[in-house]
Amino acid sequence: MKSAIISRNTFSILFFIHRGKTNKEKHHPIYCRLTVQGKSNEFSTQIWVNNEKWNPTTHKILGKNEFSKTANQTLENLKTNILNIRTDLQSKGHHITSEIVINTLLGKIEKKYTLLELLEYFNEKRVKPLIGKSYAAGTYERYKTSKSHVSDFITYSRKNTNLFLTDLNFAFATEYEFYLKTIKKCSHNTALKYIKNLKAVINFAVQNEWLSRNPFEKYKGKLERVDKEYLTEHELNTVRVKEFSTTRLSEIRDVFVFCCYTGLSYSDVAKLNKNNIVIGVNGEPKISIKRTKTEVTANIPLLSIALDILKKYEYDEYCIYNNKLLPVKSNQKYNEYLKDISDLCRLNKKITSHTARHTFATLMLTKGASIESVSSMLGHTNIKTTQIYGKILQEKVSVEMLRIENQLRAV
Repeated sequence: MKSAIISRNTFSILFFIHRGKTNKEKHHPIYCRLTVQGKSNEFSTQIWVNNEKWNPTTHKILGKNEFSKTANQTLENLKTNILNIRTDLQSKGHHITSEIVINTLLGKIEKKYTLLELLEYFNEKRVKPLIGKSYAAGTYERYKTSKSHVSDFITYSRKNTNLFLTDLNFAFATEYEFYLKTIKKCSHNTALKYIKNLKAVINFAVQNEWLSRNPFEKYKGKLERVDKEYLTEHELNTVRVKEFSTTRLSEIRDVFVFCCYTGLSYSDVAKLNKNNIVIGVNGEPKISIKRTKTEVTANIPLLSIALDILKKYEYDEYCIYNNKLLPVKSNQKYNEYLKDISDLCRLNKKITSHTARHTFATLMLTKGASIESVSSMLGHTNIKTTQIYGKILQEKVSVEMLRIENQLRAV
């Protein structure tokens, strides 16, 4: 029979005898079951009693002898201590679970990690050492920015950076989203991506048993659909033939155009070296590279325009010294120069390293390449990812229908 001695909302304490355990005297141990929010944990009170001496209704030991009085008083003291621990945790605004309360009672509290300690550890000990292997340099920078946003949010909302992992709750995520959108002026999708980063780090803590569960597990945010920015063939040609006054702008343009004709991301073109150029089955050179983001090998035939750019830097001192095929510098500077290039070419578009990849996909699809081939060259793990270029596919359908219409009229 399960009846709680103390019950308030979803917090209950129950003492019972564990009949599955017996000592030489045929006595059973008295256990305490603590339930919080429907989740229970049990521990032994170290008191043993004969089955006939236990009252399952009052949850006390029968009798008025010294043992019964002392044991019942011990149970009462345990109950009081548990309630006091709950009150103390509530007053400090900490997250309460049956496990936390029992561990506090039994003195089993391990080192408590703060959220900022976790983010620092994850960034510097988990992500940074794997740059170029499991993570791209840009990913590391995004996680650093994510930590900075979380730190600013904690200071802004709580005036105290010592926020422990056990203090996190669902409301933290919703408040953080609101902060990112209002104070940091992030777009809806950008805010959700920062929260996604945070959830990933919290999952890492759960996997390492630094936290019993992810309080953001049920947090779901739906990304808004945003059309991918890309250059039309005319705009791409404008950039490709433009004469610039500085060598630096010309180099950035060449790297960008190369990516437009190969679909490589910034992190992939940055690590491109002569070992990535192989001869395909048709005897023509192609790029074979394991993508930094997905670790999927992408095989990309080299078009003549891309080959000409590689030949241009074949004897470049910077490329030779750094074992690179192209003069790729920092991503931040790269995107800054791309903004200047866009202005000088009067594109009226904000172009970034991602724009080149999108341009490649749309260019290939409109020129007749199958979506399966484009997906393979991009190194996508799922063809659905490639289908984000549906707008271009619609354009391709319109062009094909017009061509068919002209053919029918010519008959």
